[in-house]
Amino acid sequence: MVLLYYSKRQWSVSAVDKKEINKSIGMRIKQQRKQNNMTLKEVSARLGVAESTVQRYESGNISNVSIETLKKIAEILSVSPAVLLGWDTQVTAVSNLESHKHPFLDASISAGPPFNFDGVNSLPLVAIPDIFLGKYAVNKNIVVMRVNGDSMNKIIPDGSYIAVKTNIDVLSVSNGDIVVAKVEGADNGYTIKHIYTDDANKRVILRPNSINPIYTDIIISSADFQRLYIVGKVIAYNVLL
Repeated sequence: MVLLYYSKRQWSVSAVDKKEINKSIGMRIKQQRKQNNMTLKEVSARLGVAESTVQRYESGNISNVSIETLKKIAEILSVSPAVLLGWDTQVTAVSNLESHKHPFLDASISAGPPFNFDGVNSLPLVAIPDIFLGKYAVNKNIVVMRVNGDSMNKIIPDGSYIAVKTNIDVLSVSNGDIVVAKVEGADNGYTIKHIYTDDANKRVILRPNSINPIYTDIIISSADFQRLYIVGKVIAYNVLL
């Protein structure tokens, strides 16, 4: 990781100095990544390189890293490039993270007793930084909702916000995915559950994930498949610890 220039500052360093600079920058990258609770895989995916490449950045074993790459790493880690370079010891969040606006259902959709909603196109918009939605950041079919209930509270606590990819191909839904669904004619209306297909018994199962034993599977037989409407798949949710 040999830095040749940054912000028009010119550098002239020995091979030994370059090696130490590389190690120092790599150490700061690793330190900031861990502080952000990010894995090598997450950083490499955002950066568009292999995990091993990010690992080499952190160990200082890659030379001639461009300033553009360093800027991208800094953005992913939500700091200024100056922090990674050691010029600024104050870890400051990047304030101009790119974001996109998505429809926001400003009411609870229940993960227990379901909540009916419609008019997605008329919903207000909320800006979400791309760093939170990753590859889905620019998807125009994302709707943000709020959970009210505890039938999924092992992983999605009451009051959490979820991002739902709507207008999906049913074939893209896999066993274990979390979906917002409705069974036409049923009292439970819209609900959030894990979905499973039981081909052997020709049925679909909407399964809760709760510490509360009162919640049980919703089972839709093959004769009732047409009554099942999948609004979308949950692709992200927030959890406050």
